[in-house]
Formats: sequence, structure tokens, C-alpha cells
Amino acid sequence: MRVLCVVFLTVAAACGPFGGVSDRGPGGGAGAGHARATPTPVRPAGPAAVLLQLVSPGSYAVSLVFDDGQVVGPITARLRSFAPALGGAASVTLPVFSASGSRLYYLDGDDTVRYVDRDGTRGSAGHVPGGPHAQAGFAVSPDDLRIAVATVDYSSSPPATRLYVEGVAGGANHVELPFPVGADVWPVGWHGAQLVVAVGSAPTQSVAGNPYGTFAGYQVIDATSGARLGAVACDPAGTLTPAGTACLVGGSPLQVEDFSGRTRSLASTPATVVSAAEAPDGARVAFCCSDGLLQVWDVADGSVASLGPADSPDFGWIDATHLLISDRLADHPRVMDVAAGTSLPAATGPGRVVARVPGGF
Repeated sequence: MRVLCVVFLTVAAACGPFGGVSDRGPGGGAGAGHARATPTPVRPAGPAAVLLQLVSPGSYAVSLVFDDGQVVGPITARLRSFAPALGGAASVTLPVFSASGSRLYYLDGDDTVRYVDRDGTRGSAGHVPGGPHAQAGFAVSPDDLRIAVATVDYSSSPPATRLYVEGVAGGANHVELPFPVGADVWPVGWHGAQLVVAVGSAPTQSVAGNPYGTFAGYQVIDATSGARLGAVACDPAGTLTPAGTACLVGGSPLQVEDFSGRTRSLASTPATVVSAAEAPDGARVAFCCSDGLLQVWDVADGSVASLGPADSPDFGWIDATHLLISDRLADHPRVMDVAAGTSLPAATGPGRVVARVPGGF
């Protein structure tokens, strides 16, 4: 059985305090649209992994880590004031981040959405509903034009839920989507013009192996009508990618599943696999921790190779060959080139890999 966590961000608690650059200084205040942007020194514009770190009981940090070990961040933000068990009701704990084709968006406090570009430019992208009795999760489209939002308001019984899509700048073209009966859903990304939502229930949120907090899989829905178009129905591990996701299937082999529903399995999966992540092109899957090793599965030929010692690491892909690894065996996260077998340190502290930029699925 998968180990569950009560609150999404508590999985980062083992990282310890790690200071960062606050995004709430001059020029970083709340505002609609993308008008308020703070340029910083130019950084690489290539793919980056997103590292989430707990800074204090009331704040967290996000960093962008590139394949050469360079880092944009850490940038700190306030955690929600929302109380997860308000009124005794079991509650969802929604993710606080979303990656578009060029930016990372993240929640600052209850309702302010901010962004950071891969070149380090930062700004505000408006607001979502949230407060002491309610919270919102969101996903910005790859072109940065639309935002999908799910809200859960516990000030009523049963909790009031909403799912809608609107323009990032100013809320234009607002569309309310039907919220499914008997399940919780929250947006995690976009598959082209279609919306991808995670599926689950409040008692099964925030599992350790999935950055979006679900082991019930995903649904693909029409972003204008809410009609269900497809599903990735497995126990997913690691971040979603254009190729789909890695799946942990109980006692069954480690699998990958794509958006068409096609699955492929590792012929002999060690029983001690606790986490996995599929590369963006679907060619490889990193998994951990049989015999204390991080390993990589070549999906095409079925071979498995060791990437070295690991102690239940948090890891995720930067691109098709570079893996960001953050575990307790090293003082700093490291970037590994799995094709060349080389690695270098990343200039940041440990954390959890929760996404990559670009982030479209």
C-alpha cells in the first residue's frame, strides 16, 4: 500500500529550512494580468525541472533547475491559511503550482497567482478564490492564455465545489464546467487544448509518489463543455509528461501509460519500487529503490541499468536524458546525464521535484 501524506507540502518537511528570495518585495505585489514583471539576470532558456522546498511552517519555495546545474530561485511564497480539517470535514489539499509552455505559476498565500519565467522574469498573474475556509487549485494552458480553476469551499455543508476556465488576464471568456458527482477533481495541466484533471477523494490526497496528490489517475476533459474525452486510469507516479505517466500497479509490473490508454510493462519489476518518473519523450523511466539503487528502464528494449545508490530520493526529468535527483545521500540535488553516466551538483538545497518547464502534456 502506498504511504499517504496528510498535507501536500508536508512531504517537503524533511528538506529543512532553506532561505530564498521573496517574491513579495517591490514590483512583486498582486495585480491582474502580466503587467508587473521584475526582470532578473538572464538565465538559460532550455527545459528546467521545478524543485519545491519547505522554507518555514508558513512558507515554501520554488526553483527552476537546468541541465547544467544553474538555478533560477529559490523564490519564496506564503502557504495557504486554509485549515485542512475545518469543521471536521475531510478536505482536499490542492497543488500550489502549474507549468505552462514557458513559465512556472505558483500560489502565494490563499489567492494570488504569480509566475517566474525561465529567464528569471517574475510577475503577477491575478487571483483565484481562496481564504481560511476555501482553497483553489489551478492549471495554466501552455500558451499562457487560459487558466482552469477548481475551488472547494468548506464554509457550507456539504462543501461547495466549482470548476471553471477563463482567460488569465482579466477573466475573459469565463466558462463554468460541470463538477462530477461523487468524486473530487482538480486541474493539473493541459493536453493540447484539452484540460487534464486529477481524480480522487479527500481521504486519498497527497500521496508521496505523485506531485499532484492522487493515485486514482487522470481524466482528459473538454475545456469548453466539461465532456470527458479520455483517461489515464492507473496509480500514477512522477509528473505527467507529453508521453503520459509512469504507473505503480500494486503487485503488478511497473508500467507506463499514455493518453491513448496504451500501456507497456517492465517484465520483472522489483517488489521494492516505491517511486518512478517517465521521461518527457517516454523512452526511459527512472525508478527507486530496489537494493538501495536508483535505476532506469529503457522502455524500447526492456533493459534496466543502475544509476547509483539512492535513499528514497525525490527525482524528476529535466529533459529526455537529464534527471534531477534530490535525496538524503547528498548535500545538494544533482543533475545526472543518464546517457553519459555523469552528474554535477545543482546550486540549490534539497526538495521535491514536482514539475518541469515546459509543462504542456
